[in-house]
Amino acid sequence: MTTATPPVTGANLGVAYFAIRKNLLDVLDDYDLTFEQSLLLNYLSRGDATRAELITTTAGNIKVSAAEVESHLDAAIARGLIADGLTLTSAGERLQQQITERSQPLTRTFFADIPAEDLAATARVLATLTERANAALATS
Repeated sequence: MTTATPPVTGANLGVAYFAIRKNLLDVLDDYDLTFEQSLLLNYLSRGDATRAELITTTAGNIKVSAAEVESHLDAAIARGLIADGLTLTSAGERLQQQITERSQPLTRTFFADIPAEDLAATARVLATLTERANAALATS
């Protein structure tokens, strides 16, 4: 007897998101780093951005105020992880590397054995859902 796969809903997407995020938060707690600060380190590890771009992009992606992101950015700067010119300091680079080394095995485990075509379809569905949800937020 086979069990039918339930349809994708916002609820089951949320449950998966929070389970994955909790695993990351457990790693970040070991470094006394907030989720928002980890995002800022991750974004800056990929390249340069102006302060306004970094704050706007981060706030938009995680649906929080620019002021909240700015507070996390200022805390990371004060902690010596990000230089005033919005580059990672050596301490920031080390921390970003440590977080990556700790979180990558978890990510590999979560995605293990899922066929590439399923992951590609999931990515397309999530992109569509994000686009539609962002459009709804823009009109509210």
